[in-house]
Amino acid sequence: MKFILLCLCISFTSSHVVANTLPENFAQLPDDVQALLLEYAFFNDQVSQHWGEQTSELRATAYVKYLDDYLSRARIDFEAGTLVVETLASSEPKKQLQEAIITALLTPSDPSVVDIYSAHDIQANSKPFLLGQVLDGNGKSIQYRWRAQQFAQHLLSQKLQIIQSPQGQVYRVKIKLVGNHNKVAAKGIKAWVTQASDRFNLPESLILGIIETESGFNPFAVSHTNAYGLMQIIPSTAGKDVFERIYKKPGKPSRQYLFNAQNNITTGSAYLSILRDRYLKGIKHPTSQLYCIISAYNSGAGNVFKAFHSNRKKAIERINSLSVEDVLWRLRKKNPSLEGRRYIEKVLKNQQKHQVQ
Repeated sequence: MKFILLCLCISFTSSHVVANTLPENFAQLPDDVQALLLEYAFFNDQVSQHWGEQTSELRATAYVKYLDDYLSRARIDFEAGTLVVETLASSEPKKQLQEAIITALLTPSDPSVVDIYSAHDIQANSKPFLLGQVLDGNGKSIQYRWRAQQFAQHLLSQKLQIIQSPQGQVYRVKIKLVGNHNKVAAKGIKAWVTQASDRFNLPESLILGIIETESGFNPFAVSHTNAYGLMQIIPSTAGKDVFERIYKKPGKPSRQYLFNAQNNITTGSAYLSILRDRYLKGIKHPTSQLYCIISAYNSGAGNVFKAFHSNRKKAIERINSLSVEDVLWRLRKKNPSLEGRRYIEKVLKNQQKHQVQ
């Protein structure tokens, strides 16, 4: 409750935040949801004030962390394979940019020490989540501060850009992730994927294919639908289903719970097993069922059935009467969700990349 009151006090200092970010039914929402919305609103307002842009268009495959009272930031695009670090600091901008680069390179994967919805400092005291995904000028992985500092100095001398913007001069460096950064990231979570695969009897390649499609292996992924982590779990739907049906307890997972990579992989895999063993249980052919599971993970079992018939029972009968190829065709062409139509193609492509050769 103290956190909620603090957020209220902060947010009400800016009518812009409340008027343009919070929903009309805000007062009727649960306290935890109110607190989360206020946190987003204040964060969004600070970003807008400093950088002249909003953060409302969240992408799961991108990571952004603000530092130095919102004057510096690191942006990782996991799809493009780039890390951009930049600062608006007017006092010692090169020094501020160097510190931001070091922080970005050493950011740990532990969600308890990284708050992406603030400009709080990060305690880089554990394994960096970008370890092996960025190499220094000598082709070495960056795990410790001395190497990160050397690389930052190299970038400032060789790659520094100074750009004029409406907010002032922006000092910036752009770093390319290694070409196979997704495979490097996959190795980092391999033990947890194997554990979930064994527990829920799922192919490791399927879990990895969904992770790559959902988040690009971004452990801090957040979507515009408030889905969190590697497998993009929505707490109130898939998360709640897993808590109740698999863990046999009420409630739903928190954001911090889902930012933990092991928790997220276990929860996402558990939900895949629920789709297989409950919602899509009547589908006989294992490959047809697999296609439906993948599609349902994104668009829901209801939309999967609608691709075949408006009646669920008849939809299952129709699926069982069709060839595997025809099932896939209908999921690609007839799913009411346009995103769902593209999703299954992406997962199958990414799954193939992670199959054991």
